[in-house]
Amino acid sequence: MLRSLRRARWSSVAFALLAVGVAGAACGGGGGGGSPGSGGDDSGTASDAASGGPEAGADTGSLVHDSGSSSGGQDATIVPGGDAASDATFSFDGFARPDGWSADAASCPDDDNDGWTSCGGDCNDHDSQVNPCAFDTNDPNDPVGHDGIDNDCDGTVDNLIMCEPTAQVGTFDPNPVDYANASDLCDNPLCPRLVQTKAIWYGPSPGKARRITGHMGTQGEFNPKLGKAMSFLSSGTAEDSTDTPAYAGTCPGTDFQTTFTNPMPLPAAQNTNPCGTGVDESTVSVHDYTELRMTIKAPVNAGSYSFDFAFFSEEFPYYVCQGFNDTFLAIQWSQQYPSGYQIAYDANGHRINVNNGFFQDCKACTNCVPGYTFTFACPNGLGPLAGTFYDVALGTDSSGIQCNNNWGSGGTDWLTTTSPINPGETFTLSWIVFDEHDGILDSSAILDHFHWHSTTLGSPVTAR
Repeated sequence: MLRSLRRARWSSVAFALLAVGVAGAACGGGGGGGSPGSGGDDSGTASDAASGGPEAGADTGSLVHDSGSSSGGQDATIVPGGDAASDATFSFDGFARPDGWSADAASCPDDDNDGWTSCGGDCNDHDSQVNPCAFDTNDPNDPVGHDGIDNDCDGTVDNLIMCEPTAQVGTFDPNPVDYANASDLCDNPLCPRLVQTKAIWYGPSPGKARRITGHMGTQGEFNPKLGKAMSFLSSGTAEDSTDTPAYAGTCPGTDFQTTFTNPMPLPAAQNTNPCGTGVDESTVSVHDYTELRMTIKAPVNAGSYSFDFAFFSEEFPYYVCQGFNDTFLAIQWSQQYPSGYQIAYDANGHRINVNNGFFQDCKACTNCVPGYTFTFACPNGLGPLAGTFYDVALGTDSSGIQCNNNWGSGGTDWLTTTSPINPGETFTLSWIVFDEHDGILDSSAILDHFHWHSTTLGSPVTAR
């Protein structure tokens, strides 16, 4: 019998609003501020998730990058007894002493009041935007990426800090910190980026639903965007048919028999799908829930951050508008969004689920959604999905469940979400994948290339 006869027909997809942010703080030799709403283990509850989650505390600061020396040491000499006209003065951050100057040679000043002394690792004590809690990047599109300054005082100019757990590539690694690192969220040597409980698995988060991987499929389309590792989160078993050939063509997918609460359900009016219908998500069950929750200290010179991801679903295209809205969420709790804000959307403002408008890698079809006359152009075809198992036409299983019929499934290309953040603040970011309404037919997301920007923006943006 058809899947639609086994289960009630539902509908789903989402609209969302965007917001703003600027301002921040320096950190004094390590992270601080803000705390997750849940404990630092797997003991999160449905009530925790529904109550708004973590709230991050922070200080305020400046996004202005002051010009100045990029190295430590003394910039000039003040001659004892000299007159005011002949003494060298400095005013990078409004201070009138050379870097490292002190009446007592044994003391270590903090002339720029950024919480870092010249002895404690500040390589330019005249610039509050240069210290171990700042960031460097070699991104030529970012002002910090080509300024010729060692902003994070790690001894190298304009460099990325890498921390990938390459030994864990290809494993169902249980350590949540490794997933943050695999996606290129790395600590600076003297200033942790992951703070407090660092990273946790929240809710059920089955052990087989997460994997550190070096590829998704065989075509190279979904290799890591940076380095050799990335995170793979799923509502089923986090495998592709390249690593596990026997996994190809699984129908009806993996059901872990776990249920949870949608952390940010939409009312029906905001949850319309391409068919113009919607359902109140607070009434719909959530299955096979996996969440990586990270508490992060933003650099003192950052105004935003980005990460790259791709989404895949066995529910596409056959179950578009049917209510089986398997979903990827990225939720940020911060000064700007104290109650949490969902920051990943398609071009129409809809959440990244089976109804999202970014599906490019799929088989072109017309009338492939029962009861509707949709046409999906699928400009890239199924080729980029080779070896992922999302390219396989699953047909019908032995009990008569219609999986993806004869179409194969679908995936987006790599997408990039960028979100504003206040400089120096502590905030929380969650990456979440789940099945909606039932636990069969799986969906997944791969995530990589987390990176900072010195510029800010008015609201979160997701783009190709």
